Amino acid sequence: MKIPMILNEEKVVLDVEPEDTLLDALRTQKLFSVKNGCGKGRCGFCTVLLDGEPIPSCLIPAGIVRGAAVVTLEHFSKSPEYADIAAGFEQADVRPCGYCNAAKYFSVHSLLSRVYRPSQDELNELADAQMCSCTDHDAFINGVLYATANKHRREGRKNGL
Repeated sequence: MKIPMILNEEKVVLDVEPEDTLLDALRTQKLFSVKNGCGKGRCGFCTVLLDGEPIPSCLIPAGIVRGAAVVTLEHFSKSPEYADIAAGFEQADVRPCGYCNAAKYFSVHSLLSRVYRPSQDELNELADAQMCSCTDHDAFINGVLYATANKHRREGRKNGL
């Protein structure tokens, strides 16, 4: 079946089988930041942005993405938002193991897209949701705080905030 979509800001048509997941379809496109982990949507290894929201691609039937926009970590890693997060992680000595990169980067990106200054509760919730044990809870929170400061510095201070 042919699935037209926008993949990493390019119009493409994926040729997939009805039983294929989005994860399967992306791997056939040689997008290897999308990793097969638990297969149940919990580990985050297969996370992508679907119309701007982080989702586990292992749970999404490929046919559902018809006309949607999907961004993988390969493309996102070229963005200023990624640079803010990467610098924040480096400042906090956070080193994702390679399997969980997409989950960590996209979850932080999603939070910082919605919230100007995350609360302690939001930071704890985000850190608690990270299933991979490669990163210490407090170091991850510090990385998010540094990423927030980096984003603010890059964007300039918003009026009244």
